[in-house]
Amino acid sequence: MVEQIKKILVDVGSSTIKIYKLYESGSVELTITRSIPFKQGFDPEVGISEINKKEMFELLLEVKGKYPGLPIKLYATALYRKMSPKTQRQFIDEVFEKTGLYFNIVTQDLESFYLQVALTGRYQNSSKPVLLINIGGGSTELVVMFGKEAVETRNVDLGVGTILTQFPNINDPYSAVSLKEVVAFVDSKLPSLDNRVATAFYSGGELRYMQLAEYNLKKNDLFEDVDHPSYIVTDNFSKRNQEIFADVELKDLESLMQDNPTWMHGARPCSAIAEAICRKYGVEVIIPSNSNLIDGVVRQEFKNVTISGSFRKHLEYILRVRKHLVGRGVLVLSPRFTEPKNPGEEFVVFSGEEDMSPLKLERHHLNSIDNSDALIVCDPEGYVGASAMIEIGYAQKIGKRIIFMEKPEEFMLQTLPAEVSL
Repeated sequence: MVEQIKKILVDVGSSTIKIYKLYESGSVELTITRSIPFKQGFDPEVGISEINKKEMFELLLEVKGKYPGLPIKLYATALYRKMSPKTQRQFIDEVFEKTGLYFNIVTQDLESFYLQVALTGRYQNSSKPVLLINIGGGSTELVVMFGKEAVETRNVDLGVGTILTQFPNINDPYSAVSLKEVVAFVDSKLPSLDNRVATAFYSGGELRYMQLAEYNLKKNDLFEDVDHPSYIVTDNFSKRNQEIFADVELKDLESLMQDNPTWMHGARPCSAIAEAICRKYGVEVIIPSNSNLIDGVVRQEFKNVTISGSFRKHLEYILRVRKHLVGRGVLVLSPRFTEPKNPGEEFVVFSGEEDMSPLKLERHHLNSIDNSDALIVCDPEGYVGASAMIEIGYAQKIGKRIIFMEKPEEFMLQTLPAEVSL
């Protein structure tokens, strides 16, 4: 029996777009990787270049044509956070008008959360911390975990693109810059950590890369996890990095990934960053991982949300959606309570809110939107009430992600950059 595709998930980074299929079972399959140099010509007040923009739009429309009717969700990081708020809004509008898709720019905090969620519970050792390393095109996330708790988070404004700019000859056939020089540069940019970490997850397709590039991987006997079958000691990682810099031609690296050879242009920079991190913080064992932001999204897409809708007409529907989200580990900031004191009346008040006026309750609801990852609009058969209209307008004004449960019947709401369906 062929497994059904549930939706398409798109990871938009500073230099790469990755297209994933999410199946009904919850499994994820990478189906397209496209390298686009978004940093070239980038200006925070203008955005990405017209050439790169055109290539992005063509790819997104190609994906829409290939998977008609399926929800397509975009998650953009790093470079896009550096756009000015005005430029972000203009770009989100342009993407929506050209493709019909909402360009969701993920906050630094939420991206770190996705990394945690993707790898939480993989390595259970409550007596020792583990470091999560996620290196992107424009930034690097470092998270220290004790079991399932994140005890330190450091976001470093340095990524593969930084190294390519600083050391333009790193991708000569044999690197014209030494590994030692790049590691020293990265080390000078890294913050301190309060915890010493002996073990690190190195995520973002690094398991596949190390397998292809024949790093000295050992069978993982630290813990059982089919997604993480190997580990490598830092000294052996460094030894192979040195060979990749000095003894392996770039064309030979490219040949290892024929479906996307330019991905290998980030191999030397990324490995040098990871080596600097491991050396600085005392990491002895590296667990290479293919897990990334999308794996975190699939496990738990939101930390905090606010739910809007007609509490008078559709309270049961709203509470079902709330129960679903809470069951996935999401904190619903509003509505906080579930027992209505006056169901069916003009303004529904819940048990626990009896002493709050309608104005105070609405202010609380709007403040909740400020602190949410998204506003979820419950609109069965497309109906959106007056109160929800106010909240949608507020969310739109502050640039908050808006997700309608169903396509809204109001035409103007259909013109706003938003998503339909969780």
